[in-house]
Amino acid sequence: MKRNSSIIQYRYEGILSDLCERFIAEKRALGCSYNGEAKKLREFSKFTLNFTFPQNTLPQEVVQAWYVKRPMDSDRNRYARLALVKLFAEYMQRNGYDAYIPSKNELGKIQWYYSPYIFTHNEISRFFGAVDSLKLNRHSVSPRRHIIMPVLFRILYCCGLRVSEATNLLVGDVSLTDGILTIRESKYGKTRYVPMSAELVLICKNYAEKNTVIDGDTFFFRAPDSNQYDTRSIYSIFREVLWNAGISHGGRGKGPRVHDFRHTFAVHSLEKLVKEGKELTTALPLLSAYLGHDDIAATERYLRLTSELYPEIISLLDDKYGFIIPKEGGVK
Repeated sequence: MKRNSSIIQYRYEGILSDLCERFIAEKRALGCSYNGEAKKLREFSKFTLNFTFPQNTLPQEVVQAWYVKRPMDSDRNRYARLALVKLFAEYMQRNGYDAYIPSKNELGKIQWYYSPYIFTHNEISRFFGAVDSLKLNRHSVSPRRHIIMPVLFRILYCCGLRVSEATNLLVGDVSLTDGILTIRESKYGKTRYVPMSAELVLICKNYAEKNTVIDGDTFFFRAPDSNQYDTRSIYSIFREVLWNAGISHGGRGKGPRVHDFRHTFAVHSLEKLVKEGKELTTALPLLSAYLGHDDIAATERYLRLTSELYPEIISLLDDKYGFIIPKEGGVK
């Protein structure tokens, strides 16, 4: 089973359609897939049909109407709309067109970040004890979950992957010879290589032997229909395992979320580095590349979480790295 084409083409409407196409083409020429943004820009191009304004201009009223709060709208969605139209307006001005560039301050006070749930080491141990206890259920829509989930969740935690990065893995992306995962075209359109521990490689080898798949274009975590595992099914099993492990869930929007394995990996990695006396100014860029962050600032935010959760290492962090520990913010 092959992945779909990495680049998705969209048809734009309205008097800005040509500029929309050129804007997306420029981004893709820089190596970004920009599929999500291209789709959202198509929505914006349709939105402009509600207004009358001169061709090749972007008036303030159109921009501000685009990111106005909608029913059931989240702050994150509003910010995403503003950020995209801001980039587009900057592109227009850079090419000599009249366009209004909004400021994020126009949104007023908004909730920027979700506060991640960081699993304790004890909770991690209990979670994997529970996931290893899953039984074969021939009546389930995921009858092989007792084989797949122990490996999938370990890859999420031990490698800090995003859920989509794990479900996108093909057999050919998992090198059991040198222990390297190839994460293709993830967030920001980047491809990176993620080394696994010797223990995790052995777990993956045992899993591969049970799944007798030799086609490199087959999904490594194959759903019953031979396609990618659905993230909703993964989340449903995750909630079940949390319950069995005695880990409380705070309800919708409060977590823990499956994505919090990624946050936990980062914090536990920094905790280990600090306790071992490693030079964080050298280690942070490596962790940033490992996680596939667009810049090191996103990784530095984990220092604050690490210092908050492990008070015994605050003095070690403040002595050498206090100048780079953010006081507030979140992580991606």
